Amino acid sequence: MSRKMRYLGLILTLILLLAFISGCASQSKDMVSEEPSAPNEGMPMPSPAVPSEPAERPAEEGDFGKPDFSTGSGGSIEPDKIITTISLGFESTEFDKSLEELYKLIEENKGYISSSNIYFGNYYGSQMYRTGNFSIRIPRDMVNQFKAFIPQIGNIISESSSKEDVTRYYTDTESRLGVLEIKEERLLSLLERAEKIEDIIALENQLSEVIFEKENLKATLINLDDRIDYSTFNITINEVAKVTSTETVETTFFTKIKNAFNNSLYQFRRSLENFVIFLIYNLPGIIVLLIVAFFGFKGIKKIVKPKLDNKKHEDTNKPS
Repeated sequence: MSRKMRYLGLILTLILLLAFISGCASQSKDMVSEEPSAPNEGMPMPSPAVPSEPAERPAEEGDFGKPDFSTGSGGSIEPDKIITTISLGFESTEFDKSLEELYKLIEENKGYISSSNIYFGNYYGSQMYRTGNFSIRIPRDMVNQFKAFIPQIGNIISESSSKEDVTRYYTDTESRLGVLEIKEERLLSLLERAEKIEDIIALENQLSEVIFEKENLKATLINLDDRIDYSTFNITINEVAKVTSTETVETTFFTKIKNAFNNSLYQFRRSLENFVIFLIYNLPGIIVLLIVAFFGFKGIKKIVKPKLDNKKHEDTNKPS
């Protein structure tokens, strides 16, 4: 028994020793890997790697008011031929004031409204609320400034953005346009030297096709330039009685309790208002129902009461 215990103790000692040695080796390896290696003297330092273009992502609420280095003319980190579209949703308890702020921002940033639509879209508590949809064009170099001040028009409830790189398509269109211009010059030169009627007609047909295609390509480039130079903002403003309480993962517990208490008071007040309005709207019908119920009760009472009195009288006179 003692020999088995001795062998067992020896085996455990070897296992602990091996574990200790492997742990020290891995620790020394980690220390060596963390220690910066000094550059070799006389050897040129390698140039830092150029960071790749960041992936596109929708704008977040916290991004407004911060400098945006992905758009604008100077120091851009993205290709020049980028079409930017930004969509924003707002809530406002002062719809007219929000419209004034929006129009003011558009004028200050040298933009214009390409389309707008204001209508009564929401109905709540016997009251109609307005909704405004706007498509706004803002110069590319004014986008950051416009984004920095646009939260003034209301409470932001939704944000999204998209960027379309049309650099290759734009370059290909320019190349095709250059080829057509050269072809047009050659056809004009051949047309000047043509003598036969059939040759003249054939050259004129080819020339008209080339001119038609060339004008289409020019129109395409003009449209692309306009969409590149002016970013599009699709803005929706909803008129509401109360703006939505925004809560995030950083919202404290007491703030959530405060928001819940305020929302409960607001809902109680709105319910009470709606009940009073309901009574006023239906007051004539309620009065008629009360009158009918009153006379109906009186009539039923006149019919039922004699029968109850007779039954009671019979019960009292009935011999026990």
